[in-house]
Amino acid sequence: MPISEALAFDVYGTLVDPVGISRRLVEYLPLADAVRVAEAWRRKQLEISFRLTAMERYEDFGWCTRKALDHALALVDQEVGADARESLIAHYDDLEPYPDAAPALRTLRDRGQVLAVLSNGAPAMLDALLEATGLRRYFDEVISVDEVRAFKPSPRPYHHAAERLGRTPSQVRLVSCNSFDIIGAESAGLRAAWVDRSRGAFEPDGTPPDIVIGSLADLPGALAS
Repeated sequence: MPISEALAFDVYGTLVDPVGISRRLVEYLPLADAVRVAEAWRRKQLEISFRLTAMERYEDFGWCTRKALDHALALVDQEVGADARESLIAHYDDLEPYPDAAPALRTLRDRGQVLAVLSNGAPAMLDALLEATGLRRYFDEVISVDEVRAFKPSPRPYHHAAERLGRTPSQVRLVSCNSFDIIGAESAGLRAAWVDRSRGAFEPDGTPPDIVIGSLADLPGALAS
C-alpha cells in the first residue's frame, strides 16, 4: 500500500496570528505604535533568524523574539518596563489561533491524514502555544528547527521533518502562509500548499506551488481534488 502524504504545518502566521499581539501591546503603547511594533516585531524576528542561519550560528526562537521586540520598540522610540516586557514575551506563547485552523485540522485528522508541526519556534514555545490554543491534539508530531539548529528556509529542517515522519521529502507537503517557507520546502524536495492569507504577491525568487488557498478551510477540498 502506498505511503500517504504527510502534512507539515508552519505555525506563526499559518495557524496563529503573530501580528494580533498588537491587542496586548495597546496595554502599554498608543494604538498606532502598538500596530507598528507588532508588525516590526514579526518582521525583525524573521530577519534575525535568516541572518543567524546564513552565518551558521544558532540561537533559539525565544532569543530572536526578545531581540526583535527590543528593536521594534526602538523603532517607535518607546520603552516598556521589565515586567511589561516579560508579559509581552509570555503572550507569544498564547497567540490567537486563526478561526479556520481547528476545523481544518479536525477534518484532515478525521480523514486519517498524518499531521505534523514544522516550526521555527523553540520546543518550549511550541508546547505552550499548542496547549493554549488547543491545537496540540491534532498533531502526530511537533518538530522544531531547534532539533537541527538551523532555521527555515535552510534545507535541514525540511529534510529532518521528512525523516521524523518516516517519509521521503516528496511524500511531505508543507502548509505555510510564508512564501519564503514554501520556496525553501520545495527547494528541499517537499511539496507545498501556500495559505495566501494576505492576498499578497509571492516572493519573486520562486513560484507559487500547485496548491494556493486563501484559508485553511479550503485545504481539505484542495487536497482531495
